[in-house]
Amino acid sequence: MKTIDRVKLIATILTLTTAVGGSSAMASTSVHRVSAPVQISFWYGIGGQLSSDVQQLVAAFNRTHPGIHVTATYQGSYSGGGPEQQKLLAAIRAGDAPDLAQMEVHSMPVFALSGHLLPLTSYMKKSGHDKPNDFISGMLVSTQFGGQYYGVPFNRSVPVLYYNETMFKKAGIANPPATWSQLAFDAKKLTKGGGNHKVYGFEPLVDWWPFEASVWSGGGHIMSANRSQATFATAAGERILTMEQQLVKSGYAKVQTGPNYWTDTTQAFAAGQTAMDIDSPGDAVEVAKAVGHRFQWNTAMFPADVMRAVPPGGGDAVMLSSTPANLRPAAWTFIQWWTAPAQSAKWSEMTGYVPVAKGALVSPGYQAFLKAHPQMRAAIEELKYQHASPASAQYLTVVQYVQQGLQSAFDLGTPVSKAMEQTQQQINSSLGN
Repeated sequence: MKTIDRVKLIATILTLTTAVGGSSAMASTSVHRVSAPVQISFWYGIGGQLSSDVQQLVAAFNRTHPGIHVTATYQGSYSGGGPEQQKLLAAIRAGDAPDLAQMEVHSMPVFALSGHLLPLTSYMKKSGHDKPNDFISGMLVSTQFGGQYYGVPFNRSVPVLYYNETMFKKAGIANPPATWSQLAFDAKKLTKGGGNHKVYGFEPLVDWWPFEASVWSGGGHIMSANRSQATFATAAGERILTMEQQLVKSGYAKVQTGPNYWTDTTQAFAAGQTAMDIDSPGDAVEVAKAVGHRFQWNTAMFPADVMRAVPPGGGDAVMLSSTPANLRPAAWTFIQWWTAPAQSAKWSEMTGYVPVAKGALVSPGYQAFLKAHPQMRAAIEELKYQHASPASAQYLTVVQYVQQGLQSAFDLGTPVSKAMEQTQQQINSSLGN
């Protein structure tokens, strides 16, 4: 997943500035001393243009907070236990962890349950705009464990359906599909041409992130209630995957393979090679630039089946438990600044990620942005359907096996039921079952 967010703290800032920048009495002495700003290290895991966007906002923070300097470092992708998460684990073991990190939402249990994250509940309760009820509904599903909040929503998304409005109109289809049955029907109607000029009606994203949504939407469960074993290899859990595979085998859908499957899926839609695909709102800016004025496009909520349920995507901001006590106020100031309504809205407009704060969503500026960019509305409407992933320290292992199973089903053509049964057995064996 790319997976591919957001200042009323004048009193806190003034306190920090006084503490680290010297008192007014010091300014009156004959020797003027300028104390160095508090240094905060921050690791993040989104690259490319998104990395540049992060650096732009961090630079803005540093300019407006002279008593604090945040050094933000890209550590490789955070997705699915990627390089950033592996480097973070290694740094923790070496006693050299950063003060703050961007934590991919599915990685949160690995770190929170092992005691490597600082609980932020007390900080949030005292905040002027980061209290739990200040966030958009469904936004906190990935941040809470054992009654404590360990993260603050930072850059967030949900899987949505991208669709080519121009193709829909030509095919006589008035609205995007709201259900998987309707999607399958529309995909057949939208498929045109042949050979190198063929346009496919749909392009599934062969990734464990939309896999979560397909299992839940079909009425299945990824793991047992006690999280001791995988349980997705059922008719309910496989229903949507089977539909997708049948579309591929019948020539109404195509899938991308290889290490760049996600980027290739996004680019195929932007090139007009597919009429629909599943993607992240974090790719909306890239799609808009690539499409230009060649055709009209929009997004819709992830189609429902038995129910509507989607996983959270993106990352949360966390503070490491090893962060020295004297640095924690400065680190928290940065988190609050980023998630304040003004920055939350700006980050969304820059990147396509959803705003995390209610205040950002209702601001006149962001409402004007939504009017000009209706492609952002679906993800926001979908947020209330977020479903928490299993809070297991082994969950990253689970999804890595799932990714292999999905590739077997869609890249090699293994029947979904066989691929998922084999994957479930591998997972349960690794869990000691």
